[in-house]
Amino acid sequence: MPGVPQPQLNWTTRPDDATVAEIMSLLEAAAAADGVDPVSEPVLLRLRHGRPGRHLLARDATGALVGFADLDVRHERATTELTVHPAHRGHGTGTALVDAVAQRAGSALWAWAHGEHPAAVRLADRAGMRRARELWQLRRSLTDPVPSRLLPEGLSLRAFVPGSDERAVVEVNNRAFAWHPEQSGWEVEDLQLRGGEPWFDPAGFLLAVDGADRLHGFHWTKVHPGPPPAGEVYVLAVDPDAQSGGLGAALTAAGLEHLRERGLPEALLYSEADNAAAIRMYRKLGFTHHHTDVEFLR
Repeated sequence: MPGVPQPQLNWTTRPDDATVAEIMSLLEAAAAADGVDPVSEPVLLRLRHGRPGRHLLARDATGALVGFADLDVRHERATTELTVHPAHRGHGTGTALVDAVAQRAGSALWAWAHGEHPAAVRLADRAGMRRARELWQLRRSLTDPVPSRLLPEGLSLRAFVPGSDERAVVEVNNRAFAWHPEQSGWEVEDLQLRGGEPWFDPAGFLLAVDGADRLHGFHWTKVHPGPPPAGEVYVLAVDPDAQSGGLGAALTAAGLEHLRERGLPEALLYSEADNAAAIRMYRKLGFTHHHTDVEFLR
């Protein structure tokens, strides 16, 4: 912008602890101002656990961090999530980040606007991006009873056993989400990384198994401490060979009952907006639309 010094942009793959602290402070400020987290969990995991990534830092003339972008390339699909510190918006930093990330991606670029934030939508429009995907967050109160759903005959529920069930869970996950840009192609390390997070609780990781202990599906729940606290249908996966028998609804109901017994007031989940079957099932279990995350394509 004329008259406004452009930020200094620098890429890093493994930011040091001090830089990670700066990034986290910026993300927290953006979340407080916008009412929605500016980046998704995989970005936070890369930062907190020192995993290699493609991070773009924008600093002003004083060296203060004013903007941040993450570029993730999976399955030849380049995706970015970015934000600008609330006190430094309106000066071209967002545009500079998008342009630099697009140049680095060198191909089609996907970009998230979490919560469909108006400023992010305007930035996407200016960058010549089109709306290509919508992810709905759905919520329901847990103060109301959870509709019961019976497991298909021959199946029972048990809790996940760390050190024993990882491989089977990853295999079912990857079969169930072979079509999904983020959830597909998991490795055991991806599960173990999340298993080391403070919120992880094997008791809330419900596996549907047959008499031979073969896994047919699972419901991995998550607890957000808040405030306010909430439970999440973190991952719900049914093996394609076990679909159409009501297992998904039964697993969802069982996980919700677990969260309700924990005393949590509300549950949330994410679903592709065009997944009509999943939306229909969740609505029958009392979920309603809360907000939309939009992914744009350039």
